[in-house]
Amino acid sequence: MSYGVIASKSANMMVETIAGAGGNDSDGALDRFQSIWGGAWVPGRVTLTRLHLNFIPNRAGRGLAMLDLNLRDIHVVELSGGRVSKVMGLRTGTHLVNIRALGIGNLAPEIAQLAEAARKTPQRRR
Repeated sequence: MSYGVIASKSANMMVETIAGAGGNDSDGALDRFQSIWGGAWVPGRVTLTRLHLNFIPNRAGRGLAMLDLNLRDIHVVELSGGRVSKVMGLRTGTHLVNIRALGIGNLAPEIAQLAEAARKTPQRRR
């Protein structure tokens, strides 16, 4: 499976906790991101590969600010309305990741398809 960049765009991200503590790497990364940024919209750049969704804030000098979300951990991809910029919601076991960007509606079906493919691919043991 190729690991090349599929899409990259400027976006704003906000992370919400919807359940208790999770047990996978993505939930740990989301907890750290939320402890640094709280519940605010954070401007930065979203990059999608076949295996991960990466977010680098514009002000990345705040500790462990970069977020790397494994597509295997995304259960649901939602798209909510907006005239100019829509909001895409990515649900993991314990978090809701909201991404707001121009043209995100075109990217949502692709992320859903890649997440489904990642869940079906056997995971390598370390």
